[in-house]
Amino acid sequence: MEIIGFILTVVIGLLVGLFGGGGSILTVPVLVYLFAIPATLSTTYSLALVSITSLIAATPHVVQKKLSYTKILQFGIPSMIALYTIRSFVLPSIPPYFKFLGFEIEKNTFMMLFFSLLMLTSGFFMIKQKKNNPDCIDCPYNHIALMVAGLLEGLITGIVGAGGGFIIVPILMIFGKMSVKQAVANSLFIIGVKSFIGFLGSHDISSLNFSFLIKILAIALVGMYFGVQLNKKLDAKQLKPIFGYFVMIMGCIILIKELLIK
Repeated sequence: MEIIGFILTVVIGLLVGLFGGGGSILTVPVLVYLFAIPATLSTTYSLALVSITSLIAATPHVVQKKLSYTKILQFGIPSMIALYTIRSFVLPSIPPYFKFLGFEIEKNTFMMLFFSLLMLTSGFFMIKQKKNNPDCIDCPYNHIALMVAGLLEGLITGIVGAGGGFIIVPILMIFGKMSVKQAVANSLFIIGVKSFIGFLGSHDISSLNFSFLIKILAIALVGMYFGVQLNKKLDAKQLKPIFGYFVMIMGCIILIKELLIK
C-alpha cells in the first residue's frame, strides 16, 4: 500500500503545480488510507507538505508579477487568523468521540466526512460556473465579500488541514473577479503562506516523523514540476472543469469509504 501511496504523492505535487492547489485533497486520504496515519495528524502533515510545494510553485508567478497583493491581503489575512485559531485552540478541544445530531461519532471520521462534503460542494460550483472571468488583474470586485469569504475558508480549511486551493480558486474567480489562471497563480501564494502558519499553529508537530515528511516532500516536488509545465499548455476552459470533476470524484470516494467500507 505504501508504494501506491508514494505514486499518488507524485500526483499530489502534479495537482499543486497544475491547479494552484488540490494537492491537499489527495494528501489527507493518501496518508489516512495508504500510510495508516490518523486523520488529525494527517492534516498536520498535509499543511507542511502543501505549504512548501505551493510556495515553490508560486515563485515564478511572483517573479513575473502576476499576483494581486491587495486581493491576497484582503483574502489571506482573515483566512490565516481563522486557520491559526482553529488549529491552535479548537481542534485540540474536540474529544476523540462526541455526539453529533444525536449520534456518537469519531473525531477522525467526522473530519473525513466534512472533508468529502466540502469537496463535493466546491467541485459542483467549479463545474457549474460556465462564465470565464475576464483576463484582468484589477477588475472591480466586492472587497468586503472577498474578506468574509477568506474568513470562512480559513475556518473550513483549519478543520480539514487542507491548503484550500479547491476552495480558494473558485472564491478568487467569483469574488475576486479573476480568470482561472490568475486565480491559480494567486492561490499558490496564499496557500503556501497560510498553510505554513496553520502548520505552526498545529498542536501535534512533535508527533511528526520528519524523515518521512522529507521523503514525501521530495517526491511531491517532482510531480509539481510536471504540473507547472502542463499548466502552461492548458487554457482556462480546459482547466476549470477538470479541476471540478476531480474534486467531486475524490469527494465521492472518501464519502463511500467512510460510510460504507468501514
